[in-house]
Amino acid sequence: MSDQSSDPIVEQFRNQITDTDLAILEAINRRITTVRKLHAYKAEQGYDAVDPSREEWLTQYLQRCNKGPLSNDEVAILWRSIIDSTLREVARLREA
Repeated sequence: MSDQSSDPIVEQFRNQITDTDLAILEAINRRITTVRKLHAYKAEQGYDAVDPSREEWLTQYLQRCNKGPLSNDEVAILWRSIIDSTLREVARLREA
């Protein structure tokens, strides 16, 4: 078996993946910050913080926009996870 750690093509792909992962992380942190601001505004206005119909709309919208190769089923699973993580983090920040 050859040593893939010294393969420059493997290294190039890994660097691209790392760059993409960093962009995803930055986008999720930006999402949390924006949702936190939205929840603060909603609280001031007396609105419910969570809007299940909006979450459903967003998931369906993202599925319609999806060009793959990620399947629409995985889009729904991924976005549910992102929404849930966002809500947990916003709650954590509110309590801190």
